[in-house]
Amino acid sequence: MPVVMAYDQEAAARSREDTKDMNRERAETHLRLLAEAELRHATAIPVGSADQWHAQRLFLAAQALTAVGAVEAGAAEQLQADTDLALMRRRPSRGATGAFPVTSLGMGHPPARSQRASWRVAPVGKVIRIRDGDVRRELLLVAYVQSADGARFTMAGWPFRRFTAEDDQGASYQVGFAGGHAAGELLLRPDPPRQIRWLDLTTTPGEPAARIDLSPPVRASDVTVTRTARSPGELLLDVIAAWILTNAAGFPQDTPERLAAADPELLPHPAAGLGDIVAALRAAEALSPASPVPGQLAGLCARLGISGHGILAPPAGDLPEPWLSMLSRYHRREPYPARAADGVAATVAGFPELDGASVTILGLHHSNGRTILHMLASDVTTGDDWAYTRGVRPPPVVWIRDSRGRWHTTRTDGVSPSGNVGDVTWWLEIVPALDRGTAWIDVVAGGRSAEIRARLPACPGGGR
Repeated sequence: MPVVMAYDQEAAARSREDTKDMNRERAETHLRLLAEAELRHATAIPVGSADQWHAQRLFLAAQALTAVGAVEAGAAEQLQADTDLALMRRRPSRGATGAFPVTSLGMGHPPARSQRASWRVAPVGKVIRIRDGDVRRELLLVAYVQSADGARFTMAGWPFRRFTAEDDQGASYQVGFAGGHAAGELLLRPDPPRQIRWLDLTTTPGEPAARIDLSPPVRASDVTVTRTARSPGELLLDVIAAWILTNAAGFPQDTPERLAAADPELLPHPAAGLGDIVAALRAAEALSPASPVPGQLAGLCARLGISGHGILAPPAGDLPEPWLSMLSRYHRREPYPARAADGVAATVAGFPELDGASVTILGLHHSNGRTILHMLASDVTTGDDWAYTRGVRPPPVVWIRDSRGRWHTTRTDGVSPSGNVGDVTWWLEIVPALDRGTAWIDVVAGGRSAEIRARLPACPGGGR
């Protein structure tokens, strides 16, 4: 697999201050001061006032600092619980609900280091047609994956029943299903030997099996690694921008006035929380005072009509290229293009390690007007319940550039298994979905030390 290395000296020089260790003592101090301020605010409100649920600032700051690793999840949760208890003691008439949402941050334990060399990954790219009486359905098989957690196919569709499979050595397997309607997995039990060359998958009793080649020729993907330096805070703000742009893409393009009044629908919290997040990141030195990203986020909010966000930096007019591309597509009110035809683009591309995590792209599928990217991630933690953590930690920023030069954002569609483990299957929905005629895409993943870009075919192949 060809890997091209580059070095962005300008970005590295600008962000050198950002790459130093975060100030965890200042992060905890910031949370404690914020807790005291919120406590004073809450106790000054008359009982029964509609503003008694105002206290969200501590929760958002704690989530942001935990997401970037500036504070431990347990310490943040304990501080929130102590604040809630103090409020109940001062205001017993408020009852047991308290002022702050004492929600588990879901960070779990650090994952065990996986043995990536023991993975077996094979692109499949096959459409399997199944029936149950007069009902016909299709399964889109994307890739075959075998790791310490067993063997499975990543796929899209909804099986009627359990299937069976037989390998080239004559051994038989039961095939179960896990996942949702957009994407899931076919799980093989028992775990097959690593050296099998193919599997015959039987979906309907009495009908011929579909043969799945597990040793196909694999075309090497072009992978480029650009060494950069980005702070944890900048990465988190990029994730927040992706969240905003994802939600904005769902609004009708012919009613921009609706978008301008849609603050609650574009964010998972009050708009003012953006300013609280930026302040917390700066207090922890996870975000340099010289960083342009807060101003860029303020500029994005200005263009989308999000007011009262609380970011003190003046709105910037010069936004990152992916943000501008998505904004231009919306504000130009281009007609909706035809979505890509249902099918599978199977390819395998392994990313070098990024911020301690490794990712292998398994392919993508188009179905029901949606495009889902299938990935295998190792050395990550799952189970995060905050919108901006993307379902895994560390939260990589993944953008998509298509063959027409237009950018797309991504959002997590699912992670399996959901517990804290070293290897997980990770599905990202590409927003907007890829257009018909898109020949290839660049998958761009950004981290603290590098940006990795892989070019993949986007056209469905095989099985059609």
